[in-house]
Amino acid sequence: MRFDYIAENLRARRAEIGSHPLSPDRVLGFTLIRGWVYLMFVGAAASSMTWTGEALPPVFYTVSTASLCAVLLASALAGSRFVQLMLHPAARLAGPVLTSGGTLLLASSVGESGAALMCGLLGALTTGIGSGIIDLGYGELYRNEPPARTTFEVPLAFFLAAVVFSLVIALPPTAGCVVCSLLPAISGWILFGREHAWSRKHRASVLPIDFDLKSFAWRIGVCACLVGVADGMVRAAFLSSNNLSMHMFLQWPLAGAGLLTMAIVYGAAILSSEQSARTIYKAAIFVMAFFFMLLPAFTGAQDMESVLALAGYGTFNVLIWMLLAEISYTYRLSSTEVFGIGWAMVTLGVLLGSIAGTIVDQFAPFTPQFLSLIALVATMAVLLSFLFVFRESDLIDLTEEPDGDNAGAIEKAAESPSSEGVVAVAGESGGDEGRRPRFHDRCLEVAAAFELSPKETEVMTLFAKGRSAARIQEELFISKGTVSTHLRHIYQKMDVHSKQELLDVIEDRDRK
Repeated sequence: MRFDYIAENLRARRAEIGSHPLSPDRVLGFTLIRGWVYLMFVGAAASSMTWTGEALPPVFYTVSTASLCAVLLASALAGSRFVQLMLHPAARLAGPVLTSGGTLLLASSVGESGAALMCGLLGALTTGIGSGIIDLGYGELYRNEPPARTTFEVPLAFFLAAVVFSLVIALPPTAGCVVCSLLPAISGWILFGREHAWSRKHRASVLPIDFDLKSFAWRIGVCACLVGVADGMVRAAFLSSNNLSMHMFLQWPLAGAGLLTMAIVYGAAILSSEQSARTIYKAAIFVMAFFFMLLPAFTGAQDMESVLALAGYGTFNVLIWMLLAEISYTYRLSSTEVFGIGWAMVTLGVLLGSIAGTIVDQFAPFTPQFLSLIALVATMAVLLSFLFVFRESDLIDLTEEPDGDNAGAIEKAAESPSSEGVVAVAGESGGDEGRRPRFHDRCLEVAAAFELSPKETEVMTLFAKGRSAARIQEELFISKGTVSTHLRHIYQKMDVHSKQELLDVIEDRDRK
């Protein structure tokens, strides 16, 4: 029976992706910019993308990360004005040009001279600004893609980026710097030349009544900062206690962690018909907590230990990107607002994590008692974020589709762009009361036509209105397995293989 359930989910995933093929260009472009991030700013003073192979001073990492946060938050505050700016080719060109040029400046920043310092500071500022534009561009692309496609492409891109990192750092310093500077240029050419981010007419944004952007911002921010600090502390302690260089720690385990992330995400997508983000989130938290608790027992530089040290936070980053894309796609929100706020908070978490790691490193060499304390603090920070800050119920609320009434308005808004980028939500007007009974009646007609049982009718109606499986479980006071069983029977009786096909049947009934 379980194999039938998995096969049903696989058919549903294929139906969600539809007849549109996955985009190799988009995956390649996103891979290259994430690979550049790994090479340049995977951690404070970790990058040795310089002409001599020496590590970059930590101050440049801090300046670049801070400027990246500033660009992301400024774009969110500017809203439609930022989008209007990005409609100009010169503005879009600034992203890859600044990032590639800044990379070459950072490569020349090693040394005690004033010229080296100026090159480093200018390179840090330009890479932060340029990479922010590119990140927002890919956010705009994935905002317009179905979540099923994003679920497939994003983990793959993060894994391939880790492979790019492993290959480039094995090159001689000069060749590595040249290749690293080309990565954002090629990614930008794909982003703005082939995929046309922002060059398409900007679709209207819809803000549903029950979506609180401020609440979303602080929850993502606090969670990312707690997880980032925990990761930075433990990573620094792990490196120091095992006498590892950052490159030795990252070179191949980073790719292994990417593979583990792919397994977690794809497994969740296959095994969960709804709300797979919750499964991914729990898996990421489990991997991080598992490694943190075992830190005092890690006495050797085993590859599996390094993979676990990287996989938890890597999976968390993949999850956040997918979550931002799904929120902006589902609710037709502006990508500059969602990705500008969400990804800025993740970046801030990385920066705070590097600072925490630097502080922890000052206490090396570590006693077993101090390692145990670090493990305890890190584990408590992760569990605190999971239990009280960014909970499963928050994921349900953020990724739950609008109900059947609001969904129609959102779909019309996507097809009818507005110059302001914001339209009214169905349900705010006085005609809402007249629409609700008709949708419910259509569901009853369909249930009668396909001879659904009373309980199956209830489940189908809630499901069609956008309720998640978890929400249906709560509203009808039934178990999760019972919800899955009812949905499987509904799909079989109606001869459909995805939620979209089910909604099509209901709409056809209305037209008849």
